[in-house]
Amino acid sequence: MWWSGQLTDDQLAIVTALDGLCSQHVTAKHCELWDREKTYPVDAMDALAANSWAALAVPPAYGGEGASAQDLCVVHMALARHSLAVAQAYYSLWVLGAEAISRLGTEEQRAQWLPRLAAGQARIAFALTEPGSGSDAAALSTRADADGDALVISGQKVFITGAAVADMIVTAVRTSSPGRKQDGLSLVMVDPRAAGVTIRPMDKIGLKAIDLCEVFYDNVRVPVTDVLGPLNGAWPALNAGLAKERLFLAAVCAGALFNLVDEVTTYAQNRKSFGVAIGSHQLIAAKIVRMRVAADASAGLVRNAAELLDSGDPLAAEAASVAKLFASEAYVSAARDGVQIFGGAGFTEDVPVARHYRDCKYLEIGGGTSEVQTIVIGRGMGLPL
Repeated sequence: MWWSGQLTDDQLAIVTALDGLCSQHVTAKHCELWDREKTYPVDAMDALAANSWAALAVPPAYGGEGASAQDLCVVHMALARHSLAVAQAYYSLWVLGAEAISRLGTEEQRAQWLPRLAAGQARIAFALTEPGSGSDAAALSTRADADGDALVISGQKVFITGAAVADMIVTAVRTSSPGRKQDGLSLVMVDPRAAGVTIRPMDKIGLKAIDLCEVFYDNVRVPVTDVLGPLNGAWPALNAGLAKERLFLAAVCAGALFNLVDEVTTYAQNRKSFGVAIGSHQLIAAKIVRMRVAADASAGLVRNAAELLDSGDPLAAEAASVAKLFASEAYVSAARDGVQIFGGAGFTEDVPVARHYRDCKYLEIGGGTSEVQTIVIGRGMGLPL
């Protein structure tokens, strides 16, 4: 592993263990099948859970490991080296929910959900985006009106990862209407099987092993005890989790980029043109070397942001945005060059580089677009954005 020098001995052991598991449960054939049939990687996720990987993001008091951001980044990178879809599922349906409930939940909510997450027996989706509020997340209009000891939710969410396979959907709603759009927001835990909830999977160009859904709420009744975090105070709570989201998605980009470099390098060593391996042509070699440099740089930015986050440094959020902006754009650029290196074969579904090309764009959009990351970084630099 040409990149293993960036890891501690313990982190290298994490990678070795995950490589062994993925060699059985996340093979190239598995990835091709999940993508072609648009099926959630159940067996792979079950194997991860059976080997205690679901427990890493859960505090020890609830059956978890309480892993650091640095170690969780290594896990996301290691998984993405084998399957971007599995790494994304690991984050979106286990880590994201565990982080939110650990930080915001009541003791009853933690006791109900965290042990299940640690065992890999629950999947939690997160519903924020709406048709009229994407990057401007605070402009959401889905309402939850009080009715006795319940809230009644009406509205629509869109682009919700994993909603079709989730056991619970954390839903951002408007519970009051003060002057500022950032105020009066709450998070509510919604059972996707509840009366009035309709989930509609969307057709998309990539990341097909994980559903992306519209979720409709038609007078859905939820007990007030299922409010997650402070009533009318969700905006600060949402912002507090953004650094980890951007960091872990940057780690997914870095891991997928590692895999892409390996795929392209192997191909360039074996594919011949004009009687020699195409990797001996300087124009081809230069593209591959730039991919390698981008992969190393992405991993370094991820590691730096993770260290800042673990230490509680106030610059962690900005560093996470730097890592996500660079790693996601580097991955997209490398996927484009990878298809070019594979030539005609890269334009078919016969090689994994084509899947990289379809999947990568999601990561420049999900978790905050590149434009949003640019604004966050610019404001951190003191620019009047």
